[in-house]
Amino acid sequence: MIGKILRNIRKIRGLTQSNMGNELHLADNTISNYETEYSNPNFDTIQQFINVCDFEIQFVDKKTKKVYTIDELSKEMDF
Repeated sequence: MIGKILRNIRKIRGLTQSNMGNELHLADNTISNYETEYSNPNFDTIQQFINVCDFEIQFVDKKTKKVYTIDELSKEMDF
């Protein structure tokens, strides 16, 4: 599923696999492998891919409907 998401956000921004590979310092075929789910990127690569496309990963608490960003969840939080 992540491959389809990455492909779709890349296409929304009008970037080619070659453009994305250049931005992330990865080979074009590596981007293709991620998008076809032949191989899976690690979370840091997913985050870089999404950042290049000016998107943001958010997590939604199903109970409270509160939306958290990665930065918020990465910080120490007092509950």
